[in-house]
Amino acid sequence: MIGQDRSTWTVREIALRQLAECGDRIFAQEVDGKTETYRTFIGRGIALSHFLLECGVQKGDTVAIFAGNSLPGLHAWLSAGLIGAVEVPINPSYRADILRHILTLAKPGVIIADRDALPALAELDEHLEFVRDIVVIGDSRTAPATVKTRRRLHDYSRIVARALEAPAASIRPSDTASIMFTSGTTGPSKGVMMPNGQVCLLALQAIQATGMNGDDVFYCVHPTNHIAGKYMGVFAIFASGGRLVLDRRFEAASWLDRVRRYAATISIAHGPMIEMIHQTPASAHDRDHAMRRLMCCPLPKQIAGEFEDRFALRGVEMWGMTEIACPCWTSLAATRVPESCGRALSDWYHVAIVDPETDEILGPNMIGEIVVRPRYPWTTMQGYLGMPQETVEAWRNMWFHTGDAARVDADGNFFYVDRIKDRIRRRAENISSYDIETAAKQFPGVHETAAVGVPSDYAGDDDVKLCVVSDPAVEASPLALLRFLASRLTPAMVPRYIEFLDALPRTPTNKVRKRELRDSGVTSRTWDRQAAGVKLRELIEEASASERAG
Repeated sequence: MIGQDRSTWTVREIALRQLAECGDRIFAQEVDGKTETYRTFIGRGIALSHFLLECGVQKGDTVAIFAGNSLPGLHAWLSAGLIGAVEVPINPSYRADILRHILTLAKPGVIIADRDALPALAELDEHLEFVRDIVVIGDSRTAPATVKTRRRLHDYSRIVARALEAPAASIRPSDTASIMFTSGTTGPSKGVMMPNGQVCLLALQAIQATGMNGDDVFYCVHPTNHIAGKYMGVFAIFASGGRLVLDRRFEAASWLDRVRRYAATISIAHGPMIEMIHQTPASAHDRDHAMRRLMCCPLPKQIAGEFEDRFALRGVEMWGMTEIACPCWTSLAATRVPESCGRALSDWYHVAIVDPETDEILGPNMIGEIVVRPRYPWTTMQGYLGMPQETVEAWRNMWFHTGDAARVDADGNFFYVDRIKDRIRRRAENISSYDIETAAKQFPGVHETAAVGVPSDYAGDDDVKLCVVSDPAVEASPLALLRFLASRLTPAMVPRYIEFLDALPRTPTNKVRKRELRDSGVTSRTWDRQAAGVKLRELIEEASASERAG
């Protein structure tokens, strides 16, 4: 368990404590794979940490982990933490420029990589002069020639077979534990430097908010190169003395089967995952499982009650970012406040809503930017790796500026609205793109949506442009979709423009590139309701009349 004494908040301290207290308990199992006790899991991390020291890795040095969800990938994480090295987890699907950007910024001397990731490293070989050693998870004999000749390759399975004592190390909560790269839509990924104190607080938050304990089985299908999978999932259940079930990829159709098969009692899922699970065919056995708590980021408001009732579980929502952990959580003990992402954890943070232009604190229910500052040192990021200007900009006026728009009511409940940079300003009103997108996705045949603001005829004002990916087998009509939206949205939210696309542009971590959609503006493919002679007022009146008649 993570105690209240913050001087003990390091990955190493918690790992050695769990080795002493939980050694013979089952810790982790891969879906359709191996099972390891706490002793075996920590022992393999110790063996790998000795190897890192033999390779010249010192405290504060970076070690890249270029691997998917697997026990070896987690051994790599633990090995760095045991000696004070800094893990740099990298999405295994990264290639080319984004991978080069991360590696050249972090400059790891050692990379621990899946065999399938080696070709991507080979393509960048001339840019990786700082890499001395590569530990290969899998068969290294078929590695690309450039990797073999320019780097020392090592077999992971041989390294972790050694039985060794934990190496000596002195690590503090202020020492960097992880550098996680956050994908952005407006610039290159930023490396968030997370100290040991912050990653321990993340795990503690998950434990306290959900009541996680040694009897729990945590089903983790989140990527472990993100804070949700690594620290709110793996590290939290590890510190609780419970059991981890590790899956390599999410599949909505098999999610419940695996929850049931492995007797999972708790998990975590983001909004689209929850929506995809909800879209699977209902069954009389949907409530026949042991999971009663699901951390949600967020629990989609349009299906929240139905989802919880259908699967007989309780969603625990939170709001946060890699840079600051999760300052807002809902409570299992309290009545749910519809659409709220929770209250601020005031024991750990100051959280406020400010005017994004002036930084003046706003009153209840006024939409502004969420800003955060910690009450204790080393519980938020140390900065962005190699990006001092971006770090200073984010921390102006002694607050971390999240770029998220929200409001807080008089009772202290926070309500997330949108990204500030993705906000739509329509007739002096801030509009949530999320609400527009959520409504549009309920229209038959619509698969994906993205709402953005494009300049209107008025300075500083936007018209709404809705980009849609629909089922090719379903003939989608802009006018029919507009009628549908007019019955579900406020007048200011109803799009002027609708554009059908084959796919939405996305970042490597699957976030929609909204800036690209905004910058494309109005094209020959864009349907314009004003040019089509459609009167919004008539649509709204028609929708109102239909609602009254119904």
